[in-house]
Amino acid sequence: MTRYLLCVCLAVAMWACVEPFEPELGAYEETLVVDGLLTDSDQPTVVRLSRSFAFAGESAQPVFGANVQIEEEGGNSIELMERDSGLYVADPDQFRGQAGKRYRLLLRLRDQSRYESDWELLKPAPPVENISWVEEVQIPDDPDGLTSRGLKFMVTSQVGEGNTQFYRWIWEETYEYINPKPPFIQVVFPGNDPDSAQFSSIPQEEFAGFRCYKSLTSRRILISDTESLSRDRVEDFPIHFVDLSTPRLYTRYSLLVRQFALSRDYFRFLEKIEQINQSTGSLFDPIPNEVFGNVRPVDGNQPVLGYFGVAGQSSKRIFVNREDLPLGFSAPPGPLCQEDTVQLGNFERLHLLLQQPNRVFHNYELNFVGNPIAYLLTSRPCSFCEDNGATNVAPDYW
Repeated sequence: MTRYLLCVCLAVAMWACVEPFEPELGAYEETLVVDGLLTDSDQPTVVRLSRSFAFAGESAQPVFGANVQIEEEGGNSIELMERDSGLYVADPDQFRGQAGKRYRLLLRLRDQSRYESDWELLKPAPPVENISWVEEVQIPDDPDGLTSRGLKFMVTSQVGEGNTQFYRWIWEETYEYINPKPPFIQVVFPGNDPDSAQFSSIPQEEFAGFRCYKSLTSRRILISDTESLSRDRVEDFPIHFVDLSTPRLYTRYSLLVRQFALSRDYFRFLEKIEQINQSTGSLFDPIPNEVFGNVRPVDGNQPVLGYFGVAGQSSKRIFVNREDLPLGFSAPPGPLCQEDTVQLGNFERLHLLLQQPNRVFHNYELNFVGNPIAYLLTSRPCSFCEDNGATNVAPDYW
């Protein structure tokens, strides 16, 4: 009994010693953040300006009303137009980078403070030689996690001119999937009265169809260098993994890979960002700090975060059709959906459920002779492509 009480007391004492740790943070000052990239491709040049936010903040505040210009060394300059708060864009038909030329960014904010970037040389990007894929089973670091079977995609570049050396890749995936619960029937309640329910078929011209097309862009920093290699060529660099838990591989899948030739300084900047993103999360990880780039004030010594990058770009797209997949590969045709069933004629229950913003009535449940016996409801992403971040219009390249 004495031993039992001693154990309990020790447990209570240890629990009582654990207190929440609140770090002491000094005074915080907002810092200008620049994120821009100029390439020689047909993609618009985009520069984002924002303010950093404190530890307890929620999001970065955009910097609007700035004068943003890109200057070509010994040549022309162009002013970027503000498309949205803090988002400045140049049309590639009016201005795009050229390999072998140097560029810099010029900023003037609403308070008349001025900033400029270092000159950056635009190096040509060698073509993407190949995008390959292999079947792979990924084992999670967590021993209690589930293994994932899928396809690992890898990129190989052609041999560069010897001075490329520093590479970055951004991918964009697009896939076709089946809309699992397209609406065939609609209901309205005139006067918001449940007993006034009126049902009608969806007109043919308004029916969105069964197929959806969804696109996603990489969020990780994917970089590699050949500085220590005898040839300026990247071979089988893994850039993406697609598992079988989603409908991405059910019908048709496309992967577009954009390859960028970076300067050494731009590469080192991205490398620092990548290291911070990968290392944070543990008590013993290094504390994330400010990563300064190549933009600085013309007058004064205010710090500036971010980078204005200049890079040559090449790209390649591949398709993976269902018949291309290894035997035994089986992905779901669309999002996993749950249904609510409401007894036929229970208008009050039907009206109540449809007050929820994410619910939609899509069809009847039928008995064995084909007569309606209930109303079927589901979530909007299961009925409408746009509510799942997709579209029912196939891309031009499809």
